[in-house]
Amino acid sequence: MFQELFLNLSNNLNNSSVIIIWLFQIIFCYLSILLSLKFFGKTGIYVYVAIAIILANIQVLKVVDFPFFPEPMALGTVLFISIFLCTDILNEYFDKKSATRCIYLGIAAYLFSTVLMFLTISMAPINPDEHPAWSWSYGMHESIMTIFLPQFPIIVGSICAFFISQKIDIFIFSYLKNKNTNLWFRNNASTIVSQFIDNIIFSVLAFNILSSNPVPLFDLIISYGIGIYLLRILLSLFDTIFIYLAKIFLPSKLD
Repeated sequence: MFQELFLNLSNNLNNSSVIIIWLFQIIFCYLSILLSLKFFGKTGIYVYVAIAIILANIQVLKVVDFPFFPEPMALGTVLFISIFLCTDILNEYFDKKSATRCIYLGIAAYLFSTVLMFLTISMAPINPDEHPAWSWSYGMHESIMTIFLPQFPIIVGSICAFFISQKIDIFIFSYLKNKNTNLWFRNNASTIVSQFIDNIIFSVLAFNILSSNPVPLFDLIISYGIGIYLLRILLSLFDTIFIYLAKIFLPSKLD
C-alpha cells in the first residue's frame, strides 16, 4: 500500500520541474544540518556527514537534464557541497581538529558501507523457482547489485577528491580565521577553491582516467567540470546564510 503510494507520488513529481525538487533538496539538507547540530551537537554533524557521503556516491550514478544547461549532469552535488558546510561549521564554532576528524569519519563510513554491501551481494540469492513465494527477493538482489556493486573509478575518485579538497578547505578556512577575516569571506573563499579541486580530481579520475568507458575530456569539462562547478559556487554562496544561522542552533553546551 505505502510502496504504491510513494511510487505514485514519485511518478507525479517526475512530471514537475526538476528545479523545484532540486531546490527542496537543498533546503532539506541544510535544515537537517542545523537540526542535527541543535539536538545532537558535534555528533549530529558527524552522523550527517557519514550518511551524506554514502548517499552522494549513490546519487552520482544518476544523470538528469537541467533546463539551464545543455549537457546532462550527475546528481550528488547538493549532498557533497553540504559536507563542506558541515566542516566549516565545525571549524568555526568548535575547532580545526573536529573538522578534520569529520573527514576521516566520512571516509570510514563510506568504506564500511562499501565492504558491507559487497558482502551482501556476494551471498547467493534464492532460486525463485524453488521458493516462488519469495521470488520478489531475487529481483531485489539484482537491483541491489546494480547499485552497490563496487565501482573502482567512483570509489577511488570520490575518496581522493573528498580527502584532498576537504583538507584544503579546512586549511584555508583556518588560515583566514586566524587572520581575523569575516565569516562570509573565509566560508566562501575556502569552499570555492576546494570545490574546484574536488570537481577536477573526481571528474577526471572517475569518468576519464579510471573509467572503462571514458567520457571525452571536453564533454567532461563542459558537463561536469564547468556545469557542476558553477552550481557548487552558487550553493556555496547560499550556504553562507546557514553557517551564520548555525550559531543560533548551537547546543547550549558545546561537546
